[in-house]
Amino acid sequence: MDRKTRIRLWGLLAAATLYAFGIFFCGLAGETAELVQITLEQSVDAPAAEAVFAQEEKEEVPTGFCFWGETGNQVVSCRETGASAQVTRILLSGNPELMGAGCLAWQDGCLVDEGTAQTLFGTVLCGGQLLVQDGISYRVLGTVSALRPTMVTMARAEDGNSLSRCVLSAPAENGEMLGTQFLLRAGLRGTVVDFFPLWALTKDLLLLFPGILLLSVWGYLGRDWKKLSLPGILSGGQWWLLGRTVLALILAACTLWLLGRRIVFPPSLIPSRWSDFSFWGNWWKGQKENLLQILYTPQGNRQLQMLLNMVKSMGNSTVAAMLALWAVRRRDNADIADRG
Repeated sequence: MDRKTRIRLWGLLAAATLYAFGIFFCGLAGETAELVQITLEQSVDAPAAEAVFAQEEKEEVPTGFCFWGETGNQVVSCRETGASAQVTRILLSGNPELMGAGCLAWQDGCLVDEGTAQTLFGTVLCGGQLLVQDGISYRVLGTVSALRPTMVTMARAEDGNSLSRCVLSAPAENGEMLGTQFLLRAGLRGTVVDFFPLWALTKDLLLLFPGILLLSVWGYLGRDWKKLSLPGILSGGQWWLLGRTVLALILAACTLWLLGRRIVFPPSLIPSRWSDFSFWGNWWKGQKENLLQILYTPQGNRQLQMLLNMVKSMGNSTVAAMLALWAVRRRDNADIADRG
């Protein structure tokens, strides 16, 4: 094996490794990306959120949801160790499992991130410890993965109108419609923040790497089809070329079928009337406004982690595709040189 071949194989190995990381981060993002996110025009308090919860339970098909909000620069302390830390406090009302805090559904207390737990208690194994925030004691139930110092609790009446966002347990591809219906039932006003286009792009980019490999094999098998003579006068060697060409066509059809089955189109990208030429301009305008909502709206821990995992997945899958394309082109150039 010559040096150029080894370099090409190492490039493909690196591409496959990056692709595996892309799949991993895409899976992590998918745990949150398929939820519907709503930004409320006017914040609500815990009693109002509980009233919406009671009303929603009366629906024939109730929608699971969790109101949430956050307040920054909150000081928490531990009386036993005397240590203190500054955190962002996240308040929940509804189904806390949708915000990754399921244990709060059946026990009163709080969750903290691992860094805060280490600062306050000297260990991340802090279940059962007590911390104090604004004169109120909370029993720590465990730690939560977070990108910043965080404390997660259920909202109380004394917290006031602190719940400014909502997460719905509903298919994100129909998020705008379902979110609007939920707001109407609850008597609230707000904006549905659609993460589904980014999620669709993340999944579609994962198709680049296998698509390039399959198309490369297709091109390799069918590259010599021009050497074929008429079927009636095929020589023994040309029967092998004919078989390779047929196999290349079958592989090409399978590639197109696979990509067609796996590619994700946001429903908002499909016009109701193809003759409506203003649709695409309005769609791009809507996506720009939605992207600004995502970028400029303060995000909770799960949303921040979801966006970070999407970016990691897209970055890994794109670099993997570029490496695969580079390795394939080097092989093609080498084959052309050999035939020349």
